[in-house]
Amino acid sequence: MKPKSNVINLQELRAAFGRFATGVTVITTRQENGVPRGFTANSFTSVSLDPPLLLVCLAKSAHSLESFIQAKYFAVNVLSDKQKAVSGLFASRVPDKFDKCEWHPGPNNTPLINECIAQFSCEKENTVDAGDHIILIGRIVDFTKNDGPPLGYFNGDYFSLGLADSLAEAALNNNRVRVGAILRSGTDILLEKLESGGLRVPSVYAGIEVLHSKLMNIGFKVVIDFLYAVFEDRLSVSQGVFYHGTVSGEENENFMFYDLEKLDWLLIVDNAECQMLKRYRDEYRHGAFTLYQGNETEGTYRLLKNLEGTA
Repeated sequence: MKPKSNVINLQELRAAFGRFATGVTVITTRQENGVPRGFTANSFTSVSLDPPLLLVCLAKSAHSLESFIQAKYFAVNVLSDKQKAVSGLFASRVPDKFDKCEWHPGPNNTPLINECIAQFSCEKENTVDAGDHIILIGRIVDFTKNDGPPLGYFNGDYFSLGLADSLAEAALNNNRVRVGAILRSGTDILLEKLESGGLRVPSVYAGIEVLHSKLMNIGFKVVIDFLYAVFEDRLSVSQGVFYHGTVSGEENENFMFYDLEKLDWLLIVDNAECQMLKRYRDEYRHGAFTLYQGNETEGTYRLLKNLEGTA
């Protein structure tokens, strides 16, 4: 008898695959009649330097499947963090995609998307049938590379490696910058209790590494995961740079855990922080975080990531 196989929950498996952060590419080719075709893929992998090989995975359900199977040449376009719209376009069923973006013909007349950070023009080496996908292996005949941060994809959402770093660096170049972190422990967050009885987000007038060391030295284990807010506080003539992370450890008389659903907001001594924490409370409810850039009253928001299990 064959051993009974474990039943795989496909939805959970998809979610587990999504924990692997990747870049985003658009794979392009031409039909036999010369019409350009393309699709968005994050399943792109380098295979070999000698010979120069790469692979991409194409769903058997894709409308362009036959075009790529029959084509002799194709290209891989690695998107920059400014090309989220291009990714969305080629992930959609919108007709005439190439009429809605900037591109040019490359080697072997393969379509190349403009302003990508890397491009690989390939001759098809082989195709492999693999479950519900076809693995397309290409031999690289030409490539280009450009400077710039990539467009990232993690857990079903886009992210930018360059945006958060550039915002934080710009703020830290100012003379008076307070760096803090909204640190979550379960459904509570860690707040610092001042001598006045008021509360504030743990922070220092130094880098995030200093705050991390400060909390570690009093018994807290901190993991910083992303930048949450960069703003100018015009009342205190200072800049605020606040991260998000998780924390574990025993609270003490100066640092305690609070439930934002039950918090007395009048205890938060800084109005800008109060507004930031209220935004965090609302975003936590819905499980989707944004990066805020502006001042203490108005600014812009960029979607960062979803937090599983909060809504």
